[in-house]
Amino acid sequence: MGRCGNRRWGGWLALALGGAVLAGLSGCKTIHEELRPIRETTLTVARSGGEVTLSWIGMRGMYYSVMFTEERGAKAQWKLLPDAVNIQGIAMDEPIVVMDRLEPSRQRYYRLLQDSKPLVP
Repeated sequence: MGRCGNRRWGGWLALALGGAVLAGLSGCKTIHEELRPIRETTLTVARSGGEVTLSWIGMRGMYYSVMFTEERGAKAQWKLLPDAVNIQGIAMDEPIVVMDRLEPSRQRYYRLLQDSKPLVP
């Protein structure tokens, strides 16, 4: 017999399905855990004046979206970068380039989202 929070559970079941493990605990929440990350991808950011170039190496069949914020920290509000949502990787190891414009005195932080399905904004 094990514990789930303050509740006891009588048993567990784990199923391997397509690279993921689904574990059901009687009396507890179902847990979904990826065994493999999709792929490590590096977002490169270069700036010249008010023009920002963002690039990464894409993968066929993957969808990419770029987010930005103008402040750092846990309370930062991330927004989708217009014209950089659901960019589909067409070829393996294809470079993908996105441009952003902002005033030279402002700064932004960027993050790259990748998934095998399009993002529903």
